Amino acid sequence: MLPMLAALLLGSCRGDEGPMGPEGPMGPAGRDGEGFKTLEFTFSVEQKHWELVNDPAEPYFKCEVEFNELEASIIDHGMLTVYRMLNDDYYATLPVTKLHKETKDDGDIYYTQLIDYEFAPGKISFYVTNSDFYVDEKPDGMDFKVVVHYY
Repeated sequence: MLPMLAALLLGSCRGDEGPMGPEGPMGPAGRDGEGFKTLEFTFSVEQKHWELVNDPAEPYFKCEVEFNELEASIIDHGMLTVYRMLNDDYYATLPVTKLHKETKDDGDIYYTQLIDYEFAPGKISFYVTNSDFYVDEKPDGMDFKVVVHYY
C-alpha cells in the first residue's frame, strides 16, 4: 500500500514549466513545390458494360474504364479511395461485401456479392463476384466515386 501511495503523491507533483525550446527546421516542400492535392471523379457502369470473365474455377464480372488523369506519378506519390455511390447520398467504401436473398419458386437463395477494384496508370477496373458464382445475369448498373490524394 505504501508504494502505491508514494507513486500517487510523487506522480502528481509538478514543477514550473521551463522556457520554450527553439523552433525546429521547416519540413520538406511538396513534390515540385506543390502541396497536397485531392481530386474527385465519378464513374457510371451500366449493366450492359459488365463483361463476364469466365474463369472455370471462379467466374466474375469486370468493367475496365479509361482513367487518363491517373498517372504513374500520382500512383507513386498518392492513394485512391473508391466508393460505391448508393441511393440517398450514401457511400460504401470498396471493397464491399453485401448479403443478398432472392426468393425463387423452389425456395430462398442466399449469397454474397463482392464489389472490388484495381487500378493502373490510365485505367481503373471494377469487379463483381457472386459467392455462388452465378453469372447468368449481369450485375445491376453502379456508380462509383474515386477520390485521389497525392503530393
